[in-house]
Amino acid sequence: CVAGALERKVWVRAFNKERYPGMYTVLVGPAGVGKSEVIHLVRALWTELEGHHIGHSSVTAASMMDNLREADRRLIMPDRNPSIVAFNSLKVVVSELGVLLPQYENEMMNTLTDIWDGQPYGQRRRTKELNFTIEHPQLNLLAGTTPSYFSVLLLNGAWDQGFLARCMLVYSGEAIMRPMFDEVETAGWDKLVSDLKKIGDLYGKMTFTPEAAQKLTDWQMSGQEPLPEHPRLASYNIRRVAHLLKMCMVACASRGDTYLITEEHVTEAMGWLFDVENSMEQIFKAMNSGGDIKVMEETWYFANRLSIKTNKGIPERELVAFISERVPAHSVLRILETMERAGWIKEEVEAGVGKVYVPARKKK
Repeated sequence: CVAGALERKVWVRAFNKERYPGMYTVLVGPAGVGKSEVIHLVRALWTELEGHHIGHSSVTAASMMDNLREADRRLIMPDRNPSIVAFNSLKVVVSELGVLLPQYENEMMNTLTDIWDGQPYGQRRRTKELNFTIEHPQLNLLAGTTPSYFSVLLLNGAWDQGFLARCMLVYSGEAIMRPMFDEVETAGWDKLVSDLKKIGDLYGKMTFTPEAAQKLTDWQMSGQEPLPEHPRLASYNIRRVAHLLKMCMVACASRGDTYLITEEHVTEAMGWLFDVENSMEQIFKAMNSGGDIKVMEETWYFANRLSIKTNKGIPERELVAFISERVPAHSVLRILETMERAGWIKEEVEAGVGKVYVPARKKK
């Protein structure tokens, strides 16, 4: 009993510690659906906010932490003791996630995971210049990417790792065409900037009304329905409650300068969450229609053209070299094997050459 009480005391103390929650939002869709337009608009809005810091797009894990160290914010709060509140808050906005994460790199992924959880972050190296601690880190990330990025550049195991489970993946495959000479609507810009400045200056502890707390508890304890069922979202499902709590905070902040989250805010946040999740599984279908399939089609086209020209099979080394330019090394032989099993190519042996592949004249 004593041990249990001590554990509970430590847990409550940790839970009540000041946190500065951030969100990672990634817009996912094929080229031409307008991801960059939305992201450029958000960047323009963020640029209008004085005292807020926007990070660089192409960085290493170390240089991102340098950005975060420099992104210090200090708020004067006369009614608090101490009256000056200090923390580090950085906004990162990139049109293409591959610029920030050109490859699956553990140090960057682990750093982003650590910051999202709101824990103090520190680095200590052998040199005196690299010895620092960020007590209150906050990072907000907005990026865009295509399904093929996930299928080609990210390892399958990445879906079970921390970073992607902490991202809100917002998918759309619909391209909305607009006349290129239409006037851009700017009537509400100044009002939107004004509202964002007020939201950006909000600081304080958020609490829940009893009704809001009960609604969240009932949802959590009853299975969190509707629950995404795709196996690659298993790690994401573990953090759905944290995602929803952050959305509740956003809903509350968007309605005024109150710090009280009501049942209405919870309902709105749930609507956002479920809308995003309804389309989230479409990412994996889009990955199947792009990614490996696209590389397989390009490889078959290359082999077919070369086979018609030479009237011979294609040496294995040539196909391996071709595929290696398009996928990571660990995927090359898998692509070849899949094409052979699907009947797109057939393995043969030619005297003096060795193993060659003959493409089917009509791709199946």
